[in-house]
Amino acid sequence: MITRGEIAELLCKYDLKKLAIGTIGSHSALNIFKGAKEEGFRTVCICKEKDIIVYKKFPLADELIIVQDFTELLKEEVQEKLRKLNTVIVPHGSFTAYLSTEQLVDNFYVPMFGNRQLLHWEASRMKQEEWLSRARLKLPKTFKSLEDINCLSIAKLPGAKGGRGYFLVSSPETFKRRVDEMIRRGLLSKEDVEKIHLQEYVLGVNVYPHYFSSIMRRDVEFLGVDKRYESTVDAIGRVPANEQLEIDLSP
Repeated sequence: MITRGEIAELLCKYDLKKLAIGTIGSHSALNIFKGAKEEGFRTVCICKEKDIIVYKKFPLADELIIVQDFTELLKEEVQEKLRKLNTVIVPHGSFTAYLSTEQLVDNFYVPMFGNRQLLHWEASRMKQEEWLSRARLKLPKTFKSLEDINCLSIAKLPGAKGGRGYFLVSSPETFKRRVDEMIRRGLLSKEDVEKIHLQEYVLGVNVYPHYFSSIMRRDVEFLGVDKRYESTVDAIGRVPANEQLEIDLSP
């Protein structure tokens, strides 16, 4: 594990008057770059070649480091480029989708905003559930085994991939059928199936609040609300007709 002392040693070589904010070109990168520019920082985008057009169209990144794959972040030459640009990385949801938390904690020698140990929580739905349980929030039921599925449930992949890899099931049989179909269509791999998180699907109003909690100021700033499917709470309109018929669901 990279120690706090090692990161402090790297920062000693930085020109603090020329700090840059960097992240990988995915997920909320444009939001991060816009905020960084508004605060007067230079910005660095680690970008896949196929996505260059996005960051040319919205020119919020001062520097583009082009890679074929985000795993190249683990290469010393890429990390050296980031350090020479005095880059502090701001991680977002895609980091743990493309790199393992172990790689980021043990092999990524670039200063990162926040506690990189929290990436373990970002990547694990079980750890996230533990957080929410400790906060005494009411949670949908989680199924440890597909044989336990006894109601309409949502199957999701970890991290940012879950946003486009979820599907609904209502029994072990429908789970197996959907998985086989998605593997056949190339939407899932056999490795993905082992990481699927099964949770009760709750019908209701979908609200995803955005907030910032400051330990230093001891306050919480509410920023806004949008729709997400991470919480598994959704309206009946998102449930396919065949699923509604199968579980005898009506408004």
